[in-house]
Order: sequence, then structure tokens, then C-alpha cells
Amino acid sequence: MIRSRSSVGRALRVGLAAFSSVLLVSPAIAQDDPEAEEAGWERLEIPIDTDEGTWMSLDVSPDGREVVFDLLGDLYVIPIEGGEARSLTSGFAWDMQPRYSPDGRFVAFTSDRAGGDNVWVMNRDSGS
Repeated sequence: MIRSRSSVGRALRVGLAAFSSVLLVSPAIAQDDPEAEEAGWERLEIPIDTDEGTWMSLDVSPDGREVVFDLLGDLYVIPIEGGEARSLTSGFAWDMQPRYSPDGRFVAFTSDRAGGDNVWVMNRDSGS
């Protein structure tokens, strides 16, 4: 649980706004898989509204304007003063431990999206 008196802690408590988790009824089926649909599997979106989390990693942008954090295997950014969190990643991969590049243009993170835990880098603005 986030229980910090710092502005980052307050921003996270205030701003972990509604976001969606995606769940397939079978863990072995990939997202948007036509064979899964033929087999009768459904993709469910479950909205989650929270203002706290546990076992989270975060980093403050070099310009001090926003925070990137992981929650339930996805990455989000939120303004440092609080507000609504915006998703950077989503899906089946477990993305975690985000860190800004020194210039703030990129976010490095650990993910199992290729089968094992590796370090990935994405453009902060485009998400790719």
C-alpha cells in the first residue's frame, strides 16, 4: 500500500484512476487470436478503480513533471501533482520496473513479452 507523505506518494494515491485489465478465459490463448474465438473463448475486460497498490516500482521523470509506475503487470504515467493515470502498456506480458532515460524520451523496463524476462526500451511518447 502506498503510504508516503511525499508529493509522489500523494500523486499516486490521488491518481491511480480507473484503468482496465484484460483477461482471457484461458492463459494459453493469445490476445485477438482467431482460433481462440472459433474455440469459443472470450476476451473479458474488467474495469478496476483503485487508489493504492502494492509491490510497485516507480521512477520520476528527469524534468520532475510525471511518474512512471507498474501496476498489475502494466506500465502507467501520471502527472507528479496527481490526476488520472495513462496506460503505456497493456496485455498479457508482465511489464515492470520502469525507468526513464536521462533525457526522459524513453522508458526502459523488464518484461516477459518474448518468453523470458528481458530489458525493453520504448519511446515515452509513442509507446513503441
